[in-house]
Amino acid sequence: MLRGPLLRRLVTVPSTYLLLVAVTVLLPILLPLAALNDLVRWLANRTPAMSLRMLTFGWLYLVGESWAIVALAILGALPESASMRLTYGAQRAWLDWNFDALRLAFSLDFTVEGGEEVAPGPILLLSRHASMIDTMLPGRYVVRPHRIKLRYVLKKELLVDPALDIGGNRLPNYFIDRAGNAATEMAALRDLARSLDVDEGVLIYPEGTRYTEKKRVEYSARWEQAGGALAEIASSYRRVLPPRPGGTLALLDASTADVVVLAHRGLEGFARLSDIWNGRLVGSEVQLRFWRVPRPQIPDGDAERTEWLFRLWAEVDAWVVGEEGRAAGGSG
Repeated sequence: MLRGPLLRRLVTVPSTYLLLVAVTVLLPILLPLAALNDLVRWLANRTPAMSLRMLTFGWLYLVGESWAIVALAILGALPESASMRLTYGAQRAWLDWNFDALRLAFSLDFTVEGGEEVAPGPILLLSRHASMIDTMLPGRYVVRPHRIKLRYVLKKELLVDPALDIGGNRLPNYFIDRAGNAATEMAALRDLARSLDVDEGVLIYPEGTRYTEKKRVEYSARWEQAGGALAEIASSYRRVLPPRPGGTLALLDASTADVVVLAHRGLEGFARLSDIWNGRLVGSEVQLRFWRVPRPQIPDGDAERTEWLFRLWAEVDAWVVGEEGRAAGGSG
């Protein structure tokens, strides 16, 4: 990771435009090659046309980055109040662009339950994390329909995305350094959650990383070695990871907002590009469920809140497992 925003952007911004130009110029060559590769893979294994789909999404992503960088640069020259207000709008448009590109390229279908639970703010949005794709869900199903201005807790590695880097650092978000000083990072999260208005919220992924079955087994085993009530709850998880409570506790300490949970299923197994390449993502039916936990139902004290969070995540796990079972029964 390049240190310092100016140095980083001197690399990432020109690289984005150079890559867009290169891909666009080479499309007459890349498209036939992608089609040929897809034909070979389909004849061999009946794999869907992933080369064409990934090429299409990649090109649309670069187009979105390119116009977003220009728009953000222009908005940055405006007075601060106008710049902030319009940057939120640009963020919504950029999120919509990427979500629609993904949905169309991979023929995804989304259904939502409990959307009425999201508003009003302020809220602390706790989202399941199972895929490199599910980071787009809050933008589409919280920011867009409810006009909630989310403050994002994101890993600093995502700063290599120039549009996210520029817009994300202009708005009140925090890019967490998972190898940094824990006390410093938690203090920054508490600052992020203070003074939330009725149209604002903070998004965090309590698991801290994307779910995989390998990680679930590994992390649950660590808790089992520690013993106690949390270990018992963690050992019951089947489709989620044990939460890392520090960030969520910091947000709860600094805000009296209700908690809104975002659970989803249908995007498991797509933690990396190599997972998407196998073709199973195409035509996936993705289910989302929101539910709200009023603040009076959340206990005081770190120990009590940690156990509450683990039990809350057990509810997420039970919902995912139940929906998977219903989907399997219906397909049978």
